[in-house]
Amino acid sequence: MPEPRKNCEYYLAYYAPSALRETRIAIGLFLFEESGRLVGHRMTEDWRTVRCLDPQADLAMLGSLSSHFERLAAESIAPLTDSGIPPSEPQLYERLRRMEEEFAGALQISAARGVQTNDPELELDRLFEQYIAPRQPLRSRLPLRAGSRSWVRAQLTDAIRRHGLWNRFEREVSVEQFTAPGDGFRIDFSYRPNGVVQYLHALSLERDWTQAKLLGYTYWRIREKAEARLTAIVADADPALPAELPMVQSCRRILTEAQIAVEPLSRVDAFLARLSEPRP
Repeated sequence: MPEPRKNCEYYLAYYAPSALRETRIAIGLFLFEESGRLVGHRMTEDWRTVRCLDPQADLAMLGSLSSHFERLAAESIAPLTDSGIPPSEPQLYERLRRMEEEFAGALQISAARGVQTNDPELELDRLFEQYIAPRQPLRSRLPLRAGSRSWVRAQLTDAIRRHGLWNRFEREVSVEQFTAPGDGFRIDFSYRPNGVVQYLHALSLERDWTQAKLLGYTYWRIREKAEARLTAIVADADPALPAELPMVQSCRRILTEAQIAVEPLSRVDAFLARLSEPRP
């Protein structure tokens, strides 16, 4: 028998640069069950659209909203008092409702909208993709070429989500504090399991010889200033090829000499499983 659909409500948080303009951009999402229990909330991590709309936007303030709402969310699920009475701190749902009624300032909250779903957690992801996630250009929505860096990164991203590690990783990690101000190179993922930063970066051994050199240089500069580990995630060797191509051999040599570990996608699940083990 199919699971009954649940009634839920969600609010959208908008950035509105001016009360004189109707243009605004959705930057956050809050999903609640019918009872008012918070299912979850998500805030954008990509402020490019905001910068295009308002070059003077206070990105530091906007970036702090996520932690601000984290605190409000923690308050909203605080345990009942000994008498069984809810805590006096206003619930997040009510706070958002009041913010929607006030409709003032650069941060605006939409009216609550209803939605029915069998899985509220999946619905949170779907709504985020629909309203907030940056729209990808048509070119990037074409099928990725197997073995390319973009394809490897997509496989790695799926594996990280599958293992429930998405929120433990930083994404698109800047390295300019180690190399030089303005360096636009970014490492795909990083995490800090035991005080040592571990970096993960997708790479195509067949096509990314130049990027392998850049990664080697970047890792050298990082280790000059901090203890770190870097692992390149690569596609498995094509069984149709009789032997490893010279380009692949060159990339492997560059990574080995730079002391960068290499993990093929066929072993990435085991690799990530080790990360999800309880820490001592």
